[in-house]
Amino acid sequence: MILVSIAATAQTDKNSIDDKQNNKQQKVKKSAADLKDTEVNFLFNYYDQDGDHSPVTGGRGTEDLQNIAPTFVVHIPMDSVSSLDLNFGIDIYSSASTDNIDYFDGNKSGASSMDVRTHINAAYNRNLINSGNAYSVMAGFSAEYDVTSFNFGGSYTLNSKDKNRSLSLDALYMNDTWKLLYPTELRNGTEWLKDDTRTTMKLGLSYSQVINKRLQALFSMEVVSQSGLLSTPFHRVFFDDAIGQSDDVLKGISNVESLDDNRLKIPISMRWNYYLNDFMRVRTFYRFYTDSWGITAHTASIELPMQVTPSLIASPFFRYHTQTAADDFYEFGKASSTQTPEFYTSDYDLSDLNSTKIGLGLQYSPIMGVGNFKSLFRKDKQVQFKSIGLRTAYYDRSDGLNAWLVSLDFAFTF
Repeated sequence: MILVSIAATAQTDKNSIDDKQNNKQQKVKKSAADLKDTEVNFLFNYYDQDGDHSPVTGGRGTEDLQNIAPTFVVHIPMDSVSSLDLNFGIDIYSSASTDNIDYFDGNKSGASSMDVRTHINAAYNRNLINSGNAYSVMAGFSAEYDVTSFNFGGSYTLNSKDKNRSLSLDALYMNDTWKLLYPTELRNGTEWLKDDTRTTMKLGLSYSQVINKRLQALFSMEVVSQSGLLSTPFHRVFFDDAIGQSDDVLKGISNVESLDDNRLKIPISMRWNYYLNDFMRVRTFYRFYTDSWGITAHTASIELPMQVTPSLIASPFFRYHTQTAADDFYEFGKASSTQTPEFYTSDYDLSDLNSTKIGLGLQYSPIMGVGNFKSLFRKDKQVQFKSIGLRTAYYDRSDGLNAWLVSLDFAFTF
């Protein structure tokens, strides 16, 4: 599941301030023309992956998956100091991997083979004029076939007087409720997992600073605590007695993934953005990650936005990731059937791996916009089609999984 957080800062409405100073005794009602433009982004994302280490079939088998995700992101200025951000959309995915929940019944059209996830997130942002600081509160909800989730949180940002430094504190709470959908051969009335809810609490701190006219840096650190259902009910694990066995035998010795019901994650990251010249900028990122399950990871990326023309920016990028395996990860047939470990999984997301992602982003944004047309809601305003963005990438992982990602972004103001 994907969770998208939005933050925005509104500028001062000079017209409304001037009106109040000219006539302090009269309450001024703002007209539609006084409002800032509402910004709307329509995003269309497509993701296609393949691999042969599906956790649904015990760490081997197809991981073929396609996902289509149209999303709207809306920024609505409410007055001179506050704004509302909305993010809503759907994910439509088909997965040969989850289709194999019913693998041993010969039924390759399980209930989760194709699913739709809907989601909405809202954030209220406000600038504090006297202090120059800002705060935000947010909440969200998502639902799909076997998972329902809600979240809420907020942030507070301390800004220096010259606006060159800021310190942000944020917190988030998430609750996921699962339908315990076990592999078909294990639906015998046994409750293999003791909980059907997962809670996540996150505390974050970030510090950003404009070092000079060319360089800006950001440091961030998070502490994420998860508890409850951290296993996936339809993930299978096979022990060493499964080696060389037929499907008829495997059907009788499969096991439901079992993971510790507590997990602590600590990611620490740095960003450096450097203005090289009028043609090119350099964006770099590094993250160190560790958790209580035994995973240690390093991620580094670089992006080079280039001003090809006054209206077109091209941004090639590259990302590298490496991690150690979780303590409880076992390949197919590697866990002992006689000395069964307390926890076990064959999910290769938790394996020892490295990955690369390479891609290109294009942003076309003419000074006068791509086009203009009349607004249906405000007669005195025009809708401006501001820009078009395209981002595509190829992802490759050392365990054989690979994927293509394509994203389109259409930006409008109303």
